[in-house]
Amino acid sequence: MSLIRGNVAFRRYWSARLVSYLGDQLARTALLIAAYDRYGGTAVALLLLATTAPRLLGPLLGALADRFDQRRLMVGCDLTQALLYLTLALLAPPLPVLLAAVTAATLAATAFTPAGRSLLPRLVGQERLPAANAQLAVGMNIGFAAGPALGGLMLATIDLTSTLIVDAATFVASALLIGGVRGLSAPGAPTPPREPYRQVLGAGMHVVRTSGVVRAVSIGFLVLVTFAALDNLALVPLGRTALAADEVMIGLLGTAYGVGMVLGPMLLARAGGRTRMQFVLYGAVLALGVGTLVTGVSPVIGVALVGQALAGAGAGWHHVASDTLIQQHVPAERLGVVFGTVYMFPYGAEVLAYLAGASLLGAIGPRWLLAVSGVGILATLALVVPLLTRALGGRVGRRAAVAAVA
Repeated sequence: MSLIRGNVAFRRYWSARLVSYLGDQLARTALLIAAYDRYGGTAVALLLLATTAPRLLGPLLGALADRFDQRRLMVGCDLTQALLYLTLALLAPPLPVLLAAVTAATLAATAFTPAGRSLLPRLVGQERLPAANAQLAVGMNIGFAAGPALGGLMLATIDLTSTLIVDAATFVASALLIGGVRGLSAPGAPTPPREPYRQVLGAGMHVVRTSGVVRAVSIGFLVLVTFAALDNLALVPLGRTALAADEVMIGLLGTAYGVGMVLGPMLLARAGGRTRMQFVLYGAVLALGVGTLVTGVSPVIGVALVGQALAGAGAGWHHVASDTLIQQHVPAERLGVVFGTVYMFPYGAEVLAYLAGASLLGAIGPRWLLAVSGVGILATLALVVPLLTRALGGRVGRRAAVAAVA
């Protein structure tokens, strides 16, 4: 993890993402449990919608990262989320106000994400992007793996108010870390003129429409996540029925997936970015699909744990490869809109998966649903490989050209 040790700005950003992602996951888990206990299953569905629907505004909010100072924008988003969750902790408002506050916090998080991904090339340079994305994924996925368990534990041992205060504190810590990032521009360098918002959005969407790499990654996300999200619906029924697992063992399935998401990028980081990202992307889809199939056919819980760990590693590799490919082939001043648009597709795919998967689960059962999920994931390769091969073909020196524009 040489970048974390040797690059102070990247270390601060890496630490900020770890802290805030951990807090976000523990608060999300605690809120879902508390909402179910107080208001029932409908409240859980509404809360999940509040944390998903605002992500569909990614292109509009991503344009902010291309128009304003990204560091200041991220600090503002962190402080906004801290204030919102602190308000929820202190006031314990009724469900409609809770949903409105979570929606607002998700909007701030949606604006933060493309700003952070757009800032990364300036922190580490084009040549270190693969290693930086892999190391960043390790930190974020540690938060993903540990956050839900900590959220449930804190809710059980203290209370929701204290849990949300801890979450607010993580956002403040993240804002302080990012606010201390320095050296993003040369001393005395002129500030480029600020483009009108509509022009920024239009130029970014033009890149989305015309870039073969962006098109390949976006289509891959849409199809892949539509099938991969079926796993979320099938795991608990599979554990309860076919595997006769108790609550602890079913929880370990989610933990195994999170561990895979940490270890996969960690192995990639050790390679130092020497692997071509398109091959990492293909391997990620393969690992995710095979891991899901192994989970579906597993005769015992131990095999299912291995399958989930493999699927988690594939998911971690996929995010690293997708981010790096976009950063390498999109002009730096258009990354905000592009990332906001690209990461709109996974959330839309989740909605499609949950709408179709609920009835499908009742019709064919969890094992066959996981089989559909795994085969669908693997079939994504038939779409992505030719699209990405065509997009990258004949682009010798493209990375250097993007670096020159940046």
